[in-house]
Amino acid sequence: MFRTPVSVYMTLDPITVREDASLEEVASALERRRISAMPVVDGEGRTVGVVSRRDLLREGQLVVPEGRGVAEWKLPEMRADDVMTRQILSIAPSTSVAEAAALMLDQHVHRLFVEQDRRLHGVLTTRDVMRVIVDHHLERPISDFMTQPVQTIATFEPLGVARRQLKELKIRGLVVADEGCPVGVFAEEEALASRHHDAALAVDQVMGHEVLVLRPEVPAHRAAAQMRAMHVRRIVAMKAGDMVGMLTETNLAGAAAVS
Repeated sequence: MFRTPVSVYMTLDPITVREDASLEEVASALERRRISAMPVVDGEGRTVGVVSRRDLLREGQLVVPEGRGVAEWKLPEMRADDVMTRQILSIAPSTSVAEAAALMLDQHVHRLFVEQDRRLHGVLTTRDVMRVIVDHHLERPISDFMTQPVQTIATFEPLGVARRQLKELKIRGLVVADEGCPVGVFAEEEALASRHHDAALAVDQVMGHEVLVLRPEVPAHRAAAQMRAMHVRRIVAMKAGDMVGMLTETNLAGAAAVS
């Protein structure tokens, strides 16, 4: 079903960042483009690595600026090539969507770079794979691909606690819940965007409000279509008033690898 080559669905001319860019410049570019990672290029435009939100969050530190009594999270004075991952996960344009999705699932990544003759041609993201799932009308229910348990944080918990949970649990996002009801999400995007905020601020002041609640039996193609149309990164599956599973873009894209 998913033997189409990635060249049909990949995004051409991906956004890049210079190897000498500061971490603040990288963070601003990721926020502006609403992407989770970018290829890093040298002075001749050759790809030398990839830098992600997770790389930045790993290097950030909690500090108390001079003259202020509140702590904030700060990026150190480092360059993109100081923190980037040098091993790039790349595929050929002829690679099938199924093979690419399997690699994404195995490596827990949101994107694969498409190269030919050692030159960067494009990028295949989980969102691109979801478009394939919609086009092929995959009927399997989201319960086949969701993960459990749902990691949550209460609306009143401090921002610093939310960041610590992401790091300690080694996860990309938390569902923000109000008395057991999902009301938002705090993920790496929000953690990075709130880097200049007081660490004691309640997490519901900086959370993302894009959360989609569906039944576990909803077919994958419908869930993928809604995620793409609503720019949602996570689905919470609920049954009889309880959160029974979580579906991320990577989980859903993985459906193309196992269907």
